[in-house]
Parts: sequence; C-alpha cells; structure tokens
Amino acid sequence: MSQYSQRLSDTTLRMPVALLQVGMFVCRLDRPWLGTPFLMQGFLIENRDMLHQVQSLCSQVCVDTRKSLVKFKARPGKTQAPPTLPASFDRDMAQMGLRSVLPTYTRTLKHVKEAMRGLSKGHPLNPDTLGKHVDECITALIDNIPAITWLSRVKSHDDYTYEHALHVSLLCMVFGIHCGWPRDEVRTVGLAGLLFDLGKLRIPKSLLTKPGPLTETEWQLFNEHPKWTRYLLEKSGFGHDVIAACYYHHERPDGQGYPVHKLAGQVPLSARLIHILDAFDAMISYRPYAQQRTVYDAIRVLYKGRATEFDSALVDQFIELMGVYPIGTLVELSSGEVAVVIGQNHDARLLPKIAVVRDRNKQPVSERVVNLKHLTGNDGLPQFRVKTMLHDGSYGIFMQDYTRQLVLGNQAAR
Repeated sequence: MSQYSQRLSDTTLRMPVALLQVGMFVCRLDRPWLGTPFLMQGFLIENRDMLHQVQSLCSQVCVDTRKSLVKFKARPGKTQAPPTLPASFDRDMAQMGLRSVLPTYTRTLKHVKEAMRGLSKGHPLNPDTLGKHVDECITALIDNIPAITWLSRVKSHDDYTYEHALHVSLLCMVFGIHCGWPRDEVRTVGLAGLLFDLGKLRIPKSLLTKPGPLTETEWQLFNEHPKWTRYLLEKSGFGHDVIAACYYHHERPDGQGYPVHKLAGQVPLSARLIHILDAFDAMISYRPYAQQRTVYDAIRVLYKGRATEFDSALVDQFIELMGVYPIGTLVELSSGEVAVVIGQNHDARLLPKIAVVRDRNKQPVSERVVNLKHLTGNDGLPQFRVKTMLHDGSYGIFMQDYTRQLVLGNQAAR
C-alpha cells in the first residue's frame, strides 16, 4: 500500500486517482455519482478507458480491497498487468452483494411487518427503533447499491403492503446516496419512505383492492389517507421533516394532487421523490386492480408525466440512476432466449451482461453467463441485442426464485 493511501477500514482504502489500477474496485467517489458515466455506486475498473474516466473526474476515491482483483502488498502503481475478467465475474459479484445485504433487508422487512400490524391494533410506532433499521440499511447501501437495488425489484404476491413500503424506502435512500445527499437527509427520506402510506390502514381493505374504478365517494375516502398518516405519525412522535414528506407525497407540480393541492415549489423535495418512487414501485408490482408493467414501461410513464404529475428534475435523475437495463430485470434477446441482467457495460449500456435461463423456445436451460458486448460477428457488430424487457414471472421465471437460488449458490435458474 502506498504511503499516499489511507486505510479507512479493513477493506477500504482512500487513495489519489493517480494510484488507481485496472482491476481495482471503486466503492466511493469524491463527488456525487450524478453526472458521472458510472451507472451504479461501486464498480470494477475493467479497462484503461474506465481508469482514465475516473482520473479525469475525481481527485481521490475509495477502493474496496476485498472486491478488487489486484494485490495490495506493494505500491498499486507496481502491480502486474490486469487479469482478464471471466464472463461470470458479475454474477459472482451479484451473489456476494446479495449475500451481504440480505440479512439487513430481511430484518428490516420483518420489523416493518410487525410495526404496521401493531399499529393496526392500536400500538404506536417507535421512531428510534425504525430509525435504527434505516441506519442499518444506509450502511448496507453504501457498499452494495447494486444488490439493494436488485432486491427492491424482487416481488411476492403475499406481502405487497410491507414490501412496497420497504422498496420505496430503499429506492429513496439509493437515490439520495447516488446524488450525494448528506446522511441525515438520506435517513429522513428513508424513514419517510417506510411510513408514507400508513394512513391506508384506516381505509377499508375492500376499497384498497377494488379491481374496478372508484366512485366519487370512494375517491374522497381514499384521498383522506395522507391526513390519517400525519395523525398517526404525530401521535407516535416523528419529526416534522418525516411527517411533511409523508403528508405531501401525493401533491403534483401542476397543483392537481391532494390533500391540499400545493404547487411544486411548495412541496418538500423528499415528498416529491416519494411520489415518483411510490408510483414506480407500484407499477412494477403485482396489484389486483392494475396491470403490472415492466421497468421500461414504468419509466416511460414517469417521463411522460414530467412537469405535470412528477417533478421533472427528479424523474431525469432517477432515469439516469436506473439505466437502460437495470440489474435484476428480465429480458428477451433478439435470439428469442430469455435472460436476467446481472451487470452493465458502462461504455455499451445497450449490451448488458446477462445470465441466459431460457432457450429460444422458452424452455429451461442450464444458466449461461455471457457479456453481450463481447458477442460479435465477423463484421464486428453485436450478434445479439436485448429485444424487450419482460414482466417478472414471464415464462415461469420469478426474480424471487432466481434470487434465492443465486444466494444459495444454485447454478441453474429453473
């Protein structure tokens, strides 16, 4: 390790960019991730072009020695030529990240269920306990944003209410960290993301799950849930910033939202963000009263609603964060095969790294990990491209099952 590098923990070094090498894993920048060409917070420097990009943008970065492919016994500048990365590297990274963050995710989801069920029985929430779970999530996020983002897209049919709250919270925190927000602001929006829909506990379940359109009377009753949320949070002793983020999360830039028809500039930034992420996660989830959308289609809805229904700048930033083909999404290739996106090529974002799990006839196959960028014909052009994004569950492939198998080390997604 160079004398110019500073050890922050057993696995993290802070160093000037001049000492970076291909094969090092960068886990933090000295500037917000927004505005950089890197899709996710945390990436391996795979080639000299990526190395030069980092060096042109930053002065210092943090390197995760555990995830790096180079040795740190000598000065980083003296290392050997970078190794060739196998196609399965991103899959292994996803597996390691998921194994790292899954305990935090599971604990937090369990507590959210217990807290909401207790609230429905008249027990107040504990701000300190919920805050500790949010703090744990932030710590897990800092080094594992791709894994947390992946988990936010793993859906089940049974726990929509609780999963939706946790997933909106996680996406809020991912967004805040991606944009370089201070930790206390990330904590506030993460806590509000867990709590913004509490008032729906006071709405009849038959109304919440009604498959057809609501009557005018039913809409008036439904639109009361932000007021109930504010009441429950005030009763439990939450701070003003959290309460305001929850209370105003259905307001719109054009003033056509509810409960008080505020214009964009009058609504807290955290509430505007929750409004976007609430809609996004709901659209890609299973709901009895609405058709499930793909990530691509959900993002199109957000983009179409810029400046009227959703904050334009926040939508643009969220689209940049998500990328073209987010990891943990299901896609169909031009060959007809079906695959899970497991990694990105920052210099070729339309050609992700994938794990093929269905053949062109949509029949199960032994998982095959490939990098579409490297599959070229004699003319140098890509042999295969992503044809379309698919719904979770398409052709019998559920991300919940695939993720479980990946974490357990199962080599075949069935």
